Amino acid sequence: MLGKRDILKVAGALPLVWSGGASLAASAYSHGYPTKPVTLVLAFGPGNAADTIGRLVAHHLSGFLGQQVIIDNRPGAGGVGAVKLVAGAKPDGHTLLYIGAGVAISQALFKPQPYDMLESFAPVCTVSSNDVLLLVRKDSRFARMEDFIREAREKKGNVMVGVSLLGTTQHLTAELFKLRANIDFTIVPFKTASAVTTALSAGDIDLAFEYVPPALPLLGSGQLRALAIANARRSEVLPDVPTVAEQGVSEFNVSSWGMFVAPAQTPGPVVQRLNQEVVRALRQPDVVKRFADMGIRAPGGTPAQARELMASEIVRWANVVNESKISLK
Repeated sequence: MLGKRDILKVAGALPLVWSGGASLAASAYSHGYPTKPVTLVLAFGPGNAADTIGRLVAHHLSGFLGQQVIIDNRPGAGGVGAVKLVAGAKPDGHTLLYIGAGVAISQALFKPQPYDMLESFAPVCTVSSNDVLLLVRKDSRFARMEDFIREAREKKGNVMVGVSLLGTTQHLTAELFKLRANIDFTIVPFKTASAVTTALSAGDIDLAFEYVPPALPLLGSGQLRALAIANARRSEVLPDVPTVAEQGVSEFNVSSWGMFVAPAQTPGPVVQRLNQEVVRALRQPDVVKRFADMGIRAPGGTPAQARELMASEIVRWANVVNESKISLK
């Protein structure tokens, strides 16, 4: 028979046994995942840099998870359709979403808000980070960023600036530039990055805000020049291009990002497993090389860091939308 002291010892051990059992159950759930193919919904059209990134990472995820990762492109409407599709999916880790900063912007732009990213999703990992350039044609009258600012102040809205669609990071970076430089110009939206750079090369617009990947070939060939980069730090692939802040518009720091998320309530062990394998995929030599060739960074990091980034970006772009009085219906 057990004495009083023995009974207390057993009772004291019970929470530890229960905790261990819960941990084992969570581990078993994770080890059993996935049980079928995983669908990765992309809030982007096929053929662009984000699509390339999503497919490249998905290729390695298929091998690491032991199940095929199927790509489902759902572009348009600021990513709203893709967001709603995955938000309503079963939270078991078999349906994921690859989003960009444009989704955080859309949450601020559309009234009423079409979704709540922080409530609807469990961030998995930050997959990519991309910079925005201020581009001009090779023979532009703007030798430096200050030349563009000076003319924009003089002409008061009559300088034409191109962006890829409204409600994108490029568009909001241009709006933020207006605010911080205290200038005005006319924003001209195009459907694609190639349409923006074509119009710029033809002289139909005076300047463009565009990502590094579509600009790199045109910068290399000499068709375009970069006046500035919106990030607080210079790009590794374009080290001679000064930042916006270096040229007098202080505290200007913008970069886009891409992130894998799962539906809210996806079990923590599944999110951790996905994070582990995504980070592993980002370290593969072919992925590292392809990212470097495109001028894109691979942040990786934890689910908590991804969530912190998303939360801060939602607040940042909501402030820009409100201060600029932008409204898209």
